[in-house]
Amino acid sequence: MARDLDQALRHTASRLARSPSARAEAEELLSRLLGLTRLELTLERHRTLSAEDDRRLETWIERRLAGEPPQYITGRAAFRGLDLAVSRAVLIPRPETEGLVEAVLEVLRAEAGRWPAPRVLDLGTGSGAIALAIASEWPSARVTATDAATAALETARSNAERLSLMERVHLLEGEWFDALDADARFEVVVSNPPYVATSEWDLLPHEVRAFEPAPALFAGPTGLEALREIVDLAPRHLVAGGLLALELAEMRAHEVAAWLEGALDWENVSLRDDLTGRPRVLLARRQRGPAIAPAQWGEQ
Repeated sequence: MARDLDQALRHTASRLARSPSARAEAEELLSRLLGLTRLELTLERHRTLSAEDDRRLETWIERRLAGEPPQYITGRAAFRGLDLAVSRAVLIPRPETEGLVEAVLEVLRAEAGRWPAPRVLDLGTGSGAIALAIASEWPSARVTATDAATAALETARSNAERLSLMERVHLLEGEWFDALDADARFEVVVSNPPYVATSEWDLLPHEVRAFEPAPALFAGPTGLEALREIVDLAPRHLVAGGLLALELAEMRAHEVAAWLEGALDWENVSLRDDLTGRPRVLLARRQRGPAIAPAQWGEQ
């Protein structure tokens, strides 16, 4: 006998009962399967599932029971009000990264008079979540996004096209700053780079280890390799007073901040906590005055 939505929700939540968020995951799977909002799931709870939808739901349940994240199962992820396509070629956007975007937007609001059309660079864009959120929420921004992975850039491009943001987001393939012209400069450089040490493999949840792309997770033996490269090269591409905004691992946040505190090229270094009180976002400004980048000496 065909199930209605109410029965399908209860069935799915029961199958996923070992998850602490079984009901929420059941709603996510059903809403994505049928193209309905959570409210519509309730309003249409007596709607009967087709045989094809019922079979597809069972396949999705089995994939979830095997540990696959719901976002990869459905191919969609929510991020700051955006509905993004995701695949196993890109990281799943997370709340900590939403906090990184909010920190950047706060600075853009504060600097709106000085930066009427800010140039923003998103390094390692993945799905495009950071770049597209900034472009969507700060329409005057001119956003450049880079990634070394072709498949990731294809995902970001698909999201930009779907959100009608291609005219304001420029996508480039290359490792960190390698995709840029040597004299390219920005008011903001932002990144959620790999920051997990290879020795920390066993500390990650199974669904992260088994399904998310390792190059986007692991930086190297110390977990600091990508961050070091970005911090070292960012002054060459930031205007005086420009913002560097990075997402970090909480256990190394203070170490990374110490690199910049008192260093020649940086000032106003600070750490922001996430919603659980862990330091996860670093903010710093490129010093006014000659930086290590000769191309910038004439701007002072």
